Amino acid sequence: MLAKPLLRPSDWPLRSAASWQSALVMVMLAAGFLSIAASQLALGLTLLLMLYRWFVQKERPPFTGLERTAAALALWALAMVPLSTNVAQSALFYRRFYLFAAIWTCAAVATSEGRRARMLVVFLGGALITCLHDQVQQLIHGGSLFRDRMDVTFNAMTSGALLMMAALVAFGFVVAPGVGRRVRLVTGLSLAPLLLGVAMTMTRSAELGVLAGVGAILLVVRPRLFGGFLGLLIVAVLVIQFYGSSFLSPLMRERLSPAHLLAGENTVLRMEMWGGGWEMVKDRPFTGVGDRGLEELSRQYYTSTTDRYWGHLHSNIVHMAAIWGVPGLVLGQAFILAGLWYLWRRWRSLVRGASGFDQGAHGLDHRPFATGWTLGAIGVWAGFFVAGLTEWYFGDAEPMLIYLAVLGIALGGGAHTPDRKHGTPHP
Repeated sequence: MLAKPLLRPSDWPLRSAASWQSALVMVMLAAGFLSIAASQLALGLTLLLMLYRWFVQKERPPFTGLERTAAALALWALAMVPLSTNVAQSALFYRRFYLFAAIWTCAAVATSEGRRARMLVVFLGGALITCLHDQVQQLIHGGSLFRDRMDVTFNAMTSGALLMMAALVAFGFVVAPGVGRRVRLVTGLSLAPLLLGVAMTMTRSAELGVLAGVGAILLVVRPRLFGGFLGLLIVAVLVIQFYGSSFLSPLMRERLSPAHLLAGENTVLRMEMWGGGWEMVKDRPFTGVGDRGLEELSRQYYTSTTDRYWGHLHSNIVHMAAIWGVPGLVLGQAFILAGLWYLWRRWRSLVRGASGFDQGAHGLDHRPFATGWTLGAIGVWAGFFVAGLTEWYFGDAEPMLIYLAVLGIALGGGAHTPDRKHGTPHP
């Protein structure tokens, strides 16, 4: 007798496309911390599979709530291409919107607790591999963890942002109600090398992002601890200020010094960039100068005391306004703020009082991985927003890909699709 086939021929396309999409999203999540080329290739393949499932198999991607603001920003940026001061480069830079596909490719996979669990494993696994590799290399070649800034796999600012987001996802699982002890233990243990990695990059925007993300998570789930967190933060600042010379490396001490923060070279450079960026906005308030490299153009708008000009303006807000005009800034911030709004709605649908759910322990719908990802994503949103005040992370492909992927995972699984039985959102 012939063995029964594992899959009937009629079943193969549906199951194969879904399985391959899931596998490629896992590759993308891990590779996002290791290689931008590999992660973007995986993103492209999973996007093709998602489109195949949508148009051929009639399986639409989940509605996340970000569709309208993302489309509005993308359409405005497209309309501004022919009005750019460098049309060819703006047309090339428009590819940045390709990364937005990570929202829906991840949302289409994060449809069950098992998949969310596997996504957490590969996400933190990729982050830890990069982090531990860079830390070992720093010790081998630098002889110390803090003698130089850690920038082995990526530059220090990019590495800082990536590790910041990984640490905030892990922290979200540590404090999220309903998460099992083993998951808390594993994610808690991963925090040590990840936070150490953020510190080793000496990227102040990422360090501030970690603090903002932790604060946001505590405000959401443990508001009583938020005051204690602020108190510890104040004590830490005072200890570093008065006793930092006894335990910090000279470079770390310099980067954390209030005097250096207020009058250091990096601060001066940023103030010059931001001033030049607002001059660009005043010159072209509606269209902006175009989504292009700003190295040469910047010389027309500000004078650098160090004669160093960058291709970006080290601020999501200033850079958006400069390249897309005031309407582009409004649309860009609308997209970012929409992320927080829908994450908050997702969280509220999981906590006590959400109608239509079978509630488990701690008054939560019993989906611990959905809870952990949502809480972690709120922290990631806060960290990305605060860090983006002084960095152009919206235009940095590596952090942007991971940020959008985290949003997609947290908002996936039909978070805003009406449940047939109860008529309420069902994740």
